[in-house]
Amino acid sequence: MSLVDDVKLSTMAAACTLVLIIVPENIIHSQLDFASKYSPIWIFIFYLFLKNETKNNILPWYFLMIYATAGILILEAVNPFNSTT
Repeated sequence: MSLVDDVKLSTMAAACTLVLIIVPENIIHSQLDFASKYSPIWIFIFYLFLKNETKNNILPWYFLMIYATAGILILEAVNPFNSTT
């Protein structure tokens, strides 16, 4: 893995984190917990620890960040419909 791949993935993590901070507060009108809000950063940290043990393909890490971000937003958007109060 090269430094360019690390920078690309860190930029993706920053963009996904910004989406998880801005969208729930301004569009869904809810607050995310700490782990959910910074989940792309957690994925990037796992990548930094595991990058020497995995193959030289960075694409699955991109998809993991995007799917985690989308999943959190979908679950947060559906959550008000499931509440009983």
